[in-house]
Amino acid sequence: MTIFVILLIYKFIKGTFEYEKVTRFELIIIPVYSAIMMVLSLENVRSLTAFGLTIILLILGGSIGFLQASQTQIKDTNKLDSHQRPILKVKRNWPYLVGWLVSFAIGISVEVFYGAHIDTTEVSHELFEEVLKDLSAIAFFRSHNAWFIWVLNVATSFTYGACLMVRYPKIREAVRRKK
Repeated sequence: MTIFVILLIYKFIKGTFEYEKVTRFELIIIPVYSAIMMVLSLENVRSLTAFGLTIILLILGGSIGFLQASQTQIKDTNKLDSHQRPILKVKRNWPYLVGWLVSFAIGISVEVFYGAHIDTTEVSHELFEEVLKDLSAIAFFRSHNAWFIWVLNVATSFTYGACLMVRYPKIREAVRRKK
């Protein structure tokens, strides 16, 4: 199992420094799905502490998303897909990885704030699950996250995608709906 976890982490880190195709899944579907899950999970959480923490996480997550997009590189393949959309590739680089790690650490910190006793085995299990969710759409949609993870995911993924779409208008063309 340990070797499998190491291989997944290696694949995730390596993919951060390689060009990958820009997809609607990453820039549109993940933020929208996360927003829906955030709203649904926040229905059961009604305390002033949770409200304050939600505001803080939205601000931190927005900052992390901005950091993650800061040195992202876009490459135009000068090709079109079957729906006549440009095929673009994105390389996320170090700031994305750093932002991902900070986001992971914030999630663990909030769990501890709410009284969870976390040891190294649990941290490594959480790390495995988070990497798996980033590498697999099936794992992402099957995940059962706490409300604060959804809040953080909405803020980071929305800000990351919005920054890229503002900085590189051609990305909007690449992820638009079929004609």
